[in-house]
Amino acid sequence: MPEPTTSTAAAVVVGTGIGAASLLPGVDGNALMGALLGAALVAYARKELKPWQRLGGLCFSALVGYLMATEMVNQTPIKDTGAGAFIGAIVIVPLGLKLMEWVDKLEIATLFKRGNGG
Repeated sequence: MPEPTTSTAAAVVVGTGIGAASLLPGVDGNALMGALLGAALVAYARKELKPWQRLGGLCFSALVGYLMATEMVNQTPIKDTGAGAFIGAIVIVPLGLKLMEWVDKLEIATLFKRGNGG
């Protein structure tokens, strides 16, 4: 029988953690699973990050996805918290990072010139 790899062992641990967390009162298991899947996709897509940065990004993206699940259900045609959390984890964090880059490059003088018509 082949030895389990690190990623397989990590998947088992994460799966067990999700299952245990979904049994807690007040925790939406669908939203938790959707947020973690979306966060894993975001962390996997970023190749230039170090492992600890990926883990931090995974945790942050999962938290944002879980918190956005009910808002996605309330404000969009999506009716499942799992799908809302998945989309929230995929969209919100990269969009926020792009917005931060845009704000860093923005010059206030340019913004005022456009606002004054000149």
